[in-house]
Amino acid sequence: MTVHSKTGSHCLGRTIFLAFSYTAIMVISVIGSTAFAADGLVLRKGQSTYGAGPHMQWFFDKNGRHTVYSVQKTPVAQWSESTVDIPNLGYHRHPVWFRFDIRNQGVNTEWSLVLDYPLIRDLDIFLLSGDQVEDIFQLGERFEFSARPVQHRNFIVPLTVGVGEVVSVYIRVNGPYAVQMPVTVMDATALLEHEVHGVLAHGLFFGFVLVMGFYNLFLFLSTRETTYLYYVMFTFLMGLFQFVQQGFAFQLLWPREVWWQNKATGVLLHACLISSFLFVNSFLEMRDKLAWNFRIYSFLVVLSVLALLAVPFIDEFWTIRFGVTLVIPATFLAVVGGWITWSKGRQDARFFSIAWFAFLVGALLLALNKLGLIPRNIVTEHGAEVGTVIELALLAFALAGRLKQERIRRQQVEDHAREMERTALMAKEHALELEKMNSEQLEKNVRARTRDLHNALSELSQMNKRLEQLNQVDSVTGVGNENSFITTLNKEWDRSYREREVLSLIVVELDNYRDVLADYGVVASDECLKNVASILERLISRPADCITRYGDKVFGIILPGTDEKGADHLARKVVEMVAEQPFDFGVAQVQASVSVGVAAVLPQKPEQYRELLMSAESAVYMAKSSGGNRAEFITLES
Repeated sequence: MTVHSKTGSHCLGRTIFLAFSYTAIMVISVIGSTAFAADGLVLRKGQSTYGAGPHMQWFFDKNGRHTVYSVQKTPVAQWSESTVDIPNLGYHRHPVWFRFDIRNQGVNTEWSLVLDYPLIRDLDIFLLSGDQVEDIFQLGERFEFSARPVQHRNFIVPLTVGVGEVVSVYIRVNGPYAVQMPVTVMDATALLEHEVHGVLAHGLFFGFVLVMGFYNLFLFLSTRETTYLYYVMFTFLMGLFQFVQQGFAFQLLWPREVWWQNKATGVLLHACLISSFLFVNSFLEMRDKLAWNFRIYSFLVVLSVLALLAVPFIDEFWTIRFGVTLVIPATFLAVVGGWITWSKGRQDARFFSIAWFAFLVGALLLALNKLGLIPRNIVTEHGAEVGTVIELALLAFALAGRLKQERIRRQQVEDHAREMERTALMAKEHALELEKMNSEQLEKNVRARTRDLHNALSELSQMNKRLEQLNQVDSVTGVGNENSFITTLNKEWDRSYREREVLSLIVVELDNYRDVLADYGVVASDECLKNVASILERLISRPADCITRYGDKVFGIILPGTDEKGADHLARKVVEMVAEQPFDFGVAQVQASVSVGVAAVLPQKPEQYRELLMSAESAVYMAKSSGGNRAEFITLES
């Protein structure tokens, strides 16, 4: 890698301009994120995502004794109205209650309440209808990850709001982390889209961290420069810290280690501070050239080490707040040290200074955000991640510049030796040329491997997206596949069991599918399946109903809340429409017919959906045994 650098006032001015431009973008993004509170959240037809922040009120439970029943009786004057999209109250030692109402004026009744903030130790969510508590969810890092109703890094609670109904939501939070409440109400489609975008963004970030970490690890193994080792330590610790902050670590690395999850944020925060000191000291040679900076930085690191030793004995609240308090001055010292070194003529310190300045801006935004001094938004919440990416990239340039300076210094020594001893110079010059060729080849190989790794990650991402689609959608008809059918049937069975609703299942099987396949081939048989799927989609239009193909010639239709008469009428309608509509393939017309089985039941036990499926398939067998082109109905005993 070749690094081109310029000296002089023009380079300095351009660098300062870029640094302050980055700061200005961050500050402008922080300003103007307030909104005005409304009376309640209203669900309307055609909208799939609702932010709950402007509709919230909060109450500080200073004695920690309130319950959901007593807090309802608290005078309205003691509740504070939210004026922002995401309430941000900073750090508090006592519990905080939030509440808001949800009124459904749309048609969709199934929603998800998403709390996009993984770091909450004690989280209780109460769903009320009037004054009666209908459901309670006890969540947070005090429980193992498997205790969550939805296995997700954020807190997701299923929410059923009938048309015209009002549901009151009360949320109690407590713990060592900043009190923030980024609550959103989403339907299933919006939640899926939100998750895809979030996972993609975080995948790019953590992929970048891994690439930078392993790349510089290889450089350390080849050069044995300890500065690279300290950089690798800092990179991986920062990546792991963000992995914890975004909830992935608890989900993927230690889902059962509750104690460690509560301690991880504070431990990694101080570990990042210590590793940054090792790297900054090695890069800037602070002990020899910046003695005053080294002494102050060392004092901060000693405090951080003491905090680490005290982790098993003190509450996480103090460990985290103390770490946040130490990180800001430590980052500032790194920036100042870099600028001083740069002003003394060391050009590789330029990238170093800009890198730590970018991280300082991101860390300041995150710290002020967690302290509740500025609003939480996408910039203040993820500013540290953006700053980390900029910092790691620029530090890599700084390390390359440092390596270049070392080469220049070594060349000067060799030039001096060349003047003193010409005979030895020829041999040394030849050796240097070989070394240079090997070094350039190594750099080319590393760049090629890095490029291959990027390509592999891109292809893997595309394959994962394709596999996710194939896992839920039938590739021939475009309706749900067998996996989607079993998952939905199980879910609707359990939901019908909880809500005491009738669940109906229609199984549709093509009578002459094998004949079409034998006479006209795979293309014609696939067209038959597509035509049947098209007829089913025209007949069945309720959002809650589910059409799937779970066999070669078999379709399954799940009808929540539909009784025997409705399902039987719909099944006979399917038989009529398929029989009335011949399938025209250009070279021939096929008069198709279907055998339809219908079963309906009021579930009495959870996870017993296979009884309903077997009954519907038995009804199909009865229809086929009677000649096909007909529908049969079986009633299950409740």
